[in-house]
This record gives sequence, C-alpha cells and structure tokens, in this order.
Amino acid sequence: MTLGKKIKFLRKSKNLTQRELAKSLFVSYQLVSKWERNISYPTTETILYMISVYHLPLDFFIIDTDIEAQISEKELIFIGFTECMSHSENDCPTIKGIAAMNNMAEYIIKKYFNNIHELIYAYIVYIDENIKMEIEEKVFISKNILKIFIEDMAPLLYHQRLELKILYTRPYIKNTWINFIRVKYKNILSKHKDFNGYSGIELEYSIELLTSFISTWLRQPNPENLEDFQIRIKKLTSTSIDQWPIFN
Repeated sequence: MTLGKKIKFLRKSKNLTQRELAKSLFVSYQLVSKWERNISYPTTETILYMISVYHLPLDFFIIDTDIEAQISEKELIFIGFTECMSHSENDCPTIKGIAAMNNMAEYIIKKYFNNIHELIYAYIVYIDENIKMEIEEKVFISKNILKIFIEDMAPLLYHQRLELKILYTRPYIKNTWINFIRVKYKNILSKHKDFNGYSGIELEYSIELLTSFISTWLRQPNPENLEDFQIRIKKLTSTSIDQWPIFN
C-alpha cells in the first residue's frame, strides 16, 4: 500500500472528508488530495503529527515489504543515510548524495522512498524499533519505570550512541526525532500501572525529564560511558532537586 493509499485509508476509517482531514492538519484540502494521489508527499513532521493526532502506531506509514532483498536494500540505504549525515552537520542529505555514498543507483532508493521526508521517517522508525520493542515488554510486565530507564533503556541507547548522537545534533532532523520519541514515550508510559490516575501534565513532565536526560547525554561529543550515566541518574533521582550537582 502506497503512502497516499494509507492516508486515504486513515481518512476513510475516521469518516473524514479531505477538507476535515486537512483542517485537523492545518493544510489545504488540495494538498491532502495530492497526497492521496501520490502527486506530492507530507513532510516528516506532518506524518508524525498525524500519528499523534489520530493515535496511530508509530510505523503506520511505513510501506509494507515482504522480500528479504528489499529489506537488505533498505538497510543499505539507511547506512548510506547515516554516512551522509555524519559527513554533514548542517546540510540535509539528498537522494542523489545517498546513492553516491552507497555506489547505488538513485532509482533503487526511489523504489522505497519518493523523497527525503519519507526516508527520514522510515529511518527514525528503523533506529527506534529494537529499543521500542524491548521497553514495551518491560512496561507490559509492570517493571518499575525508573529501573526500566536505567537498567534496560540506557544500555540500548548506549549501544546505538553513534546514530543517536547524529539524530540529536543535526538541525535538519533533531526536532523531528525529539518529537517522535516524545510521542513514543507518551504512548508507552501511559500504559504503565505507575501512571494510573496521573494527570496529563504529570505524564508530560515525566516524559520531558526522561527525554532531557537522554538528549543531554547522547548529544555530547564524547558521551560518558554507560556505567557513569547510570550512576548519575540513580544519584539524581534519589535526592531532592535542590541537592543536584548543578545547584551546588
């Protein structure tokens, strides 16, 4: 199913007209029409906004594939995308540049991604997939939230620190990535027993705190090692805020 067909499926499933969907996304209905006909494509930010507004799975707009060769090609594209980002701090990679980096024909990339926004969205979901699966399992068994963060999430993040450092420091993808993980953590943590009865603002504060810890850690030129980070978080969360090192 193409991206356009998925947008149309979403709209029909919510019993919305193109005008109504457009209004909810702050775009014109003509633009929604073009999306559905695959004439133009939404930005990564718009895709993530649709996921948030309509409570969709984070991989809802990933185009389905069922052939191992296609998966391998996609992984090569993601590797090339990572390489391009590592070589440029300020300029967003292009399809042409990724193809050159991978010694790959542009048409191969365009089999899967019509434009760079589709690739960015798919890349973010790809990087996050293993982390999300692991954390959801821990939440399901109702393990303590702080222990999940320190003992389970932190090692997974550290293992992918090179890719994550790029996501947290490149201006053309940083905000999209941060918005993505905020939506993800909100979806995951809201299902945990520790948040039963919490108000929306309490959950938002918790998410903001976790994402701030991660962002500060992984965007450093040389992130501190895993054990030091775990010790730091345990110390900070075991003492009152006025006793945190930054206030002394």
